[in-house]
Amino acid sequence: MYPFALDPAAPADAPAPAQAHSARLTATRPVRLGPAAAGRCRRRVHLDSDPGADRGARAPMDDGFRLRLAEGDAHRSRVLSVLAASFGPGDTHWRPTDPERPAVLFAPALSSLTRVGNPDVLLWAGDGYLPVLIRGHRTTDPGAGALTSSVAAPLQMAADPVRRARVHQADALALAHHHRLLTELGLASARAIGGVIGRGFGDTGTMDPTVDEPRRSDDQTILWHQLDLPEGSVLADYDGRFADRLAVAAAAVNGQPALALPSKIGECRRCSWWPLCHAELSAAHDISLLTAGSDAEVLLAAGVRTIDDLAAMPKTVVAALPLTSIDRGTARVRARAWLAGIPLVRKVAAVAVPRADLELDVDMESYLEDGAYLWGAYLTGPGVARLGLRSGYSSFVSWRQLPAADEARAFAEFWAYLTMLRTTAAEHGLTFAAYCYSRTAEERWLRSTPRRYPTVPGMPMVEEINRFCSSDQWVDIYQQLKNQFVIPGSMRLKALAPLAGFGWRDAEPGGENSMAWYRSAVGVDGASVDPQTFHLMSERILQYNEDDVLATLALRRWMTDSAGTVPTVAELDAD
Repeated sequence: MYPFALDPAAPADAPAPAQAHSARLTATRPVRLGPAAAGRCRRRVHLDSDPGADRGARAPMDDGFRLRLAEGDAHRSRVLSVLAASFGPGDTHWRPTDPERPAVLFAPALSSLTRVGNPDVLLWAGDGYLPVLIRGHRTTDPGAGALTSSVAAPLQMAADPVRRARVHQADALALAHHHRLLTELGLASARAIGGVIGRGFGDTGTMDPTVDEPRRSDDQTILWHQLDLPEGSVLADYDGRFADRLAVAAAAVNGQPALALPSKIGECRRCSWWPLCHAELSAAHDISLLTAGSDAEVLLAAGVRTIDDLAAMPKTVVAALPLTSIDRGTARVRARAWLAGIPLVRKVAAVAVPRADLELDVDMESYLEDGAYLWGAYLTGPGVARLGLRSGYSSFVSWRQLPAADEARAFAEFWAYLTMLRTTAAEHGLTFAAYCYSRTAEERWLRSTPRRYPTVPGMPMVEEINRFCSSDQWVDIYQQLKNQFVIPGSMRLKALAPLAGFGWRDAEPGGENSMAWYRSAVGVDGASVDPQTFHLMSERILQYNEDDVLATLALRRWMTDSAGTVPTVAELDAD
């Protein structure tokens, strides 16, 4: 926004501990890494740096990721505009003349021998600059103790009585990177501290139902990370990580043997290099395809490098391994199922799913941290006709740009419908059950919406929500599957519903994509929306949501009617 380039050769008053080591690594061809590198997959750092890597094999950016980038850019622009209005367009002098008004630099381009960075804001702290980043996620949760300040008075830091810090390792490592970079350039404050301005509701989230803006939100607050605390130094962690990633990148740049080989981790799901790594891992039957990182290390230490190795390991040896992410008693079964292409293995003799006279499959659509705008429900069950109810899909939706009090109106209508069904069933001596797939997402907004909009007509008390969520009327099909099956691959609904013969009507179904459709439908950030676009996108969202609840319905019916044909653990675990 206000680029301020610094001389890469600027003197460093206090070199980082890894600087001398870094200089040796870059003696052949210089390598500079950005703030994301320290927290990034080592193999990704290698591939990003390798001039011979096949960039044509990378996955294209999907709509969901493109949406998050666009949202992040829009959020950053809004926050920078607020700061510019408060402090002016940024001071071009290194020393402020007015001590009551700290100098601000917006988006300076920084570079040293081994590091590059583009912090969103630099704040003058009297003896140097503090880096501040702007992020598109929540930075705090309800609680107490977070070190915060307001955006309007950024250097007036204090322990917050209503917020606790939400852990974001990537934010802390990026701040450590910029602190080291500023130190190398002789521009850092002696205080090892950096701030993050987030997005969303970080406190109790209370909203005024007559106003569409939150009373308090993370974009009005700077969360300060202390980077060198004795009980846990982010800087020490960063220094080790950065030195390692610099060595990985330098080896790749200079054509030396790779210091990082592929291994599946959580980051793979969003990495453009995943198709390349997945092909290599699949061809090798690599054990990381089956287990989480910590368990993969345990298995590698035991000499297990491939899924075939695990499948052939004696049962008693597997049972003695200190595995945490998977049950050691079924680890060998998972390996054998993967090799045989079996997506599910029964743990139980007979699969049982709670059923009821009135059955309601539920799915919610939310938009980033802003709220839940759609609650979809599909009513079935033998009691529907008896009570004269209408079966099928019902939607409770707000097409107002979030956050908006209208989302509370939609939620209250959904809750009234759910309550009516529960009450009607009880009055007629019938049973009721509501089903979801992985309850965490639904319960986040089930519990938070009443706290954010407590005075909206029809809004239930939080205690009422809690009682429902803890009752046997709220059934998580994800958990039912996890309890009764060994699943060697993905447990995503999109991966398992096809087992029941179900397919989505949309060619690109997915929660990330649905957020892009929502953005187009409502015109986020004031973008104009023509009636045809709104009609197409809103219908696409409603159809996708209906298919999600139908997928849950199909899967639980399959569990009741057809899961008995699935191989059992005993069958696959036989020697």
